[in-house]
Amino acid sequence: MKNNIFLIGLITLCLSFGSYALSPDKFTSLEYHVNTGVGKTLPYAANKQTDKFNQAFDFIEFNDEVSVQWVTYIDTPKRSLNAESIYIRVRENVTNPRKSKITVKLRAANPEGFGDLSSYKKAEIDYTGDKAAYSVSYDIPYSPADIDVKNVDIDAVFKILKSNSTIWKIVGSLYEQNKADLTQTIVMRSHGWEGYLKEPRFDNIGIEFQLWTPYYRKPRVTFSEFSFRGHVNDKQQLEAVNDFLYQKVNAVGFPSGHTGSKTTATFDMTAKFN
Repeated sequence: MKNNIFLIGLITLCLSFGSYALSPDKFTSLEYHVNTGVGKTLPYAANKQTDKFNQAFDFIEFNDEVSVQWVTYIDTPKRSLNAESIYIRVRENVTNPRKSKITVKLRAANPEGFGDLSSYKKAEIDYTGDKAAYSVSYDIPYSPADIDVKNVDIDAVFKILKSNSTIWKIVGSLYEQNKADLTQTIVMRSHGWEGYLKEPRFDNIGIEFQLWTPYYRKPRVTFSEFSFRGHVNDKQQLEAVNDFLYQKVNAVGFPSGHTGSKTTATFDMTAKFN
């Protein structure tokens, strides 16, 4: 990913005040993703597990309780926010509405690309296969009674973001420049289950399975993946878990139709952004 105008400007601003770029040791949160297919073990947009699914992935013990979330993203048709490596996500937690939140995420090719940021929720490295993606994110809770994720009031979202001065320094000018064109992607529905590997060496690591499908079932596609997270201090064990899980998932033999970012794929599926 090449440096963009926003990040270059941010770094220049930080250096002018005697600050330094975000250091690598700030990225303490690691998340690993293993894409998978599910074959015919789950119906489309499944909201509960099946015996066939549990038999196919019998190396994981899943809880029965499903977590349901609805997700959409905001940008202009020309991807003005994306051009500045900024992503805004509105996620309604259907299972626990009080956990609904708006997330502003910044991405860069390396830690030094972020400048000197503060008050962020987490600085994270996402691993999918041999690819590492750096991100810094800010979260603000919201009430689904105030924002309908299926028909987002863009101004209401940015009014909430404006309540946080740190976030507003990042997105405020972009909002003013592009507010007439801002719109949302299609809504994705996520069904997720949590569990643990049955392998005794790794039974302290929680595993999550997510099944993403468009809320209105058009286009008719499915993204499914296993993921887990941990602290950088445990990286050696986390990498061993990743190798183990990758081998087990691939031995099941269900090819994945999706191997990249779910965010990027959601934009690609939304006609107004293409």
